[in-house]
Amino acid sequence: MGFNRFNITVVLLCVIIAITGIALIEVWTNTDFKIAKLTVSLLWIGLILILIRYVNKTNRSLRQFLESIKYSDYINSDLESSKSFSELNFSFNEILRYVRLAELEKESTHHYLRHLLDEMPTGIITYDKQDKVEIINRAGLKILDLDSLSNLTLLNSIQPELKSEIKNLSQTKKKVISLQTKNELKTILFQHKEILINQRKIQVISFENIRAELDLEEEKAWQKIFRVLTHEIMNSIGPIRSLTASVLKIFSTNNEAKTLNQLNEEDIKVAVTGLRSIDNRNKGLTSFVSDFKKLMRIPDPKIEQIETNYFVNEIFPLLQELCDEKKIKIIYKPLIKSNFISIDKEQISQVLINLVKNAVEAIDSENGRIEINSAREENNIRLSINDNGEGISQEVLSEIFIPFFTTKKGGSGIGLSLSRQIIRNHNGELRISSKENEGTKCDLILPISN
Repeated sequence: MGFNRFNITVVLLCVIIAITGIALIEVWTNTDFKIAKLTVSLLWIGLILILIRYVNKTNRSLRQFLESIKYSDYINSDLESSKSFSELNFSFNEILRYVRLAELEKESTHHYLRHLLDEMPTGIITYDKQDKVEIINRAGLKILDLDSLSNLTLLNSIQPELKSEIKNLSQTKKKVISLQTKNELKTILFQHKEILINQRKIQVISFENIRAELDLEEEKAWQKIFRVLTHEIMNSIGPIRSLTASVLKIFSTNNEAKTLNQLNEEDIKVAVTGLRSIDNRNKGLTSFVSDFKKLMRIPDPKIEQIETNYFVNEIFPLLQELCDEKKIKIIYKPLIKSNFISIDKEQISQVLINLVKNAVEAIDSENGRIEINSAREENNIRLSINDNGEGISQEVLSEIFIPFFTTKKGGSGIGLSLSRQIIRNHNGELRISSKENEGTKCDLILPISN
């Protein structure tokens, strides 16, 4: 109704201005009265100014409304109190009220998220392309033993080149770094994630001190290794001691060596048999120590960029040869799109051969089948080796990566441990899942080369 009144008023003013304009023309053309001419002219100009001022009331209210939003001044708009503009002001004030509520909700959400970040036990750092730190939470400052952090360059005060290592996470995605902070030596797992907010790329680094967890896991791992070492060594030393004692009895009496006349042919045969057994046990122990050294001294990978399909196709004939011995069908499903990985070709080939060999040994049927699938998952290539063998029980599955643990007769038990260590040296993962009588799946995950 207010706007209808506004329209009527504008129309009436225009009509009056038109009539006054006609009168003004008549006065100026048909009369000589100067006072009349001046009066009508002033009246006509005054009406025009009144119309302009009346219309500009809308512009003033709109300008006030926009400035209120611009400067976050949410006081109700009430410059014009005439009935013609009451509805307009009411609408403006309603919009301002909703904007004010939205701002309050936004501020409340910001405080909530900030409080949530500060309460998280994981450190969080976000920075822009100029390396300016936008957010670092309380846990992050505590882990790094810092009072504040405004730029990534300041990380070099903790450890030289730390900034470069953090920025290189955009390629490796995660890395464990040992840091000597002000208070203690810490082992920190850093992880990287890039997010897009309002068409702006933000780098997010999450990190936590895992030294206590690593120490606990390391202690458990060493306990398992010592248990295996003790078992293997005692399995060799026990028979050697027994055989040595038996040979000594043949060649000595009361701690004194027998003469040649006291020995017979049977004694010599028994002694030779015992010495051969000792030699065999010694060879077995030497082989065990050699395998242990091999596991402990994996050479650093000699990295080269290689196309995934080309790499698998290059080694595929050798894998096929392993399967042909038991008439097992093996197929490879290549990637549709070409992707490169940075690997030591010899080491990863060794891993693939070992995994396929394990799959071949697990298959004991005429319809044996091994399938190698490749797929891209975000910034990784996943090579999956699937077989339809006898599978692995859950009890054994939890132990398969323990060095020297094996269920195979004559197996060394270092194949999977060695394979996983090689993959870890490539910043990848080796995962194995299995169900008894259904088969086993080995996932070899490697980062895509940039």
